[in-house]
Amino acid sequence: MANAAKSLEEVEASYPAFEGLSAFYQRELEPYLIEQEQLREAAHGKLKKYSAIALSAGAAALLTIWFLGGFSSGWIGFVLAAVVVIAVIGVMAYYTSSVSEVTSRVKGEVLHRLSTFLGFTYNADPISAQLDWFRDVRIIPSYDRRSLEDEIEGSHEGVSFTLCEAHLEDRRTRTDSDGRTETYYVTVFNGLLARFTFPKPFAARTILTSDGGVIGNFFGGFGKSNERVRLEDPRFEKLFEVFSDDQVEARYLLTPTFMERVTQLADTVGGQLQLAFDGDRLLITINGGGDRFEGGGMFKRADDPGQIAKIASEIGLVFEIIHVLRLNASTRT
Repeated sequence: MANAAKSLEEVEASYPAFEGLSAFYQRELEPYLIEQEQLREAAHGKLKKYSAIALSAGAAALLTIWFLGGFSSGWIGFVLAAVVVIAVIGVMAYYTSSVSEVTSRVKGEVLHRLSTFLGFTYNADPISAQLDWFRDVRIIPSYDRRSLEDEIEGSHEGVSFTLCEAHLEDRRTRTDSDGRTETYYVTVFNGLLARFTFPKPFAARTILTSDGGVIGNFFGGFGKSNERVRLEDPRFEKLFEVFSDDQVEARYLLTPTFMERVTQLADTVGGQLQLAFDGDRLLITINGGGDRFEGGGMFKRADDPGQIAKIASEIGLVFEIIHVLRLNASTRT
């Protein structure tokens, strides 16, 4: 995302909704994060200490087995070596999970408090039913395994929205030269899903996609013709293919100004952008662009204000979409 490196002050200045963010950080977040950083440092210290001990002990055990001739005496030596390796990995995994637990807790609390500051609600584990909206209009690929997290819901300037992260995987199989079949999963979508709701529904379904094959097949399945909407903006046509079951409404929506705004948004979101107008909803997917709302991860300081600025900036994507596309009723043209 283009604004990922902003400071707290820069994020605060980016949209009026962030007014008071720096003071909020000092008052509400910094004391909590300092406390959590002490816990993270303690857990990280134990991870380093006990990992070093486990690796040293494991190496000593393997050398002992080797000197005693365990590896040349048959399977017993290899079983002992496997036990040593598993024990070392187990110790490292245990203490890594301790650090990860602190990081995960901090992330959830920061997102909850930032969402509350902005007047929104945060849900760490959203329900998967909302995927149906995106699947129905084919702006997400087919999948066999799904994971949703970090849902932020609210209203900004009269526009209701829901934003969450989604990781979708497709199941594949492959067969080796001995005829053995292996099942594995491939990521087909890893990004953001956004839904904006309007009081007046759209009469037609209009879809802007960078994957014309999938959507074209979808419309073709209904046996209709002339669903592809041809537009006169060459840059927009290069980025998107437009399909609709109502050419008139599609052209009413996709004015030259709106196409310019969508093109501008595509340049800034940091991933593959697709949109669908369906009923009373505008659905947006952004595939790629890296993990959102994660802060610095296990090995970054929990009390780094730059990480909080990054998360706030990522939440600000909602404001950017509403303003760039002029979704708020008072300025939509």
